[in-house]
Amino acid sequence: MIPIDIRSLKEGFQELEFAPAADTLGLEDPKMDDVLVEAQVTVDGDQIIVRVSAKATAHLTCDRTLTPFDQPIEGTYTVCFMPEAMMDEDAEDDDIQSLPSDSDEIDLTDIVRDTLMLAVPVRKIAPGAEDMDIPTTFGDTSEAEIDPRWKGLEKLRSS
Repeated sequence: MIPIDIRSLKEGFQELEFAPAADTLGLEDPKMDDVLVEAQVTVDGDQIIVRVSAKATAHLTCDRTLTPFDQPIEGTYTVCFMPEAMMDEDAEDDDIQSLPSDSDEIDLTDIVRDTLMLAVPVRKIAPGAEDMDIPTTFGDTSEAEIDPRWKGLEKLRSS
């Protein structure tokens, strides 16, 4: 959990830093380590604007070669917390969230997890794998080397 105690926040700008364990964020697939979260918090009256910058090392498997590799990832996200009374009823926006009136803290866990998961590349290519040749044919298909047990199937293909 990544809580921010809103009672301790002063009016204006402040920076906070967190180093949560990846398993507390639910970052198992892909596995991540070395999570670092920097939160820039601006308190403006009843509104709290939080800009989250998250960094981690993702343990990935190359889509081309199936070899494991590590890749640093990072992402940012900005969210505004405000009292429900100030929010527009019809507006559904993930960038604006209600400020809990019965709680003294804001939880950034979901925001950080989503930011890091969105930073994972869709196409996971290990360094140097883009230049490697990928074999597209396997073995020699000459008649002399065909296993005699496959002769029956060969007849079906030729008919």
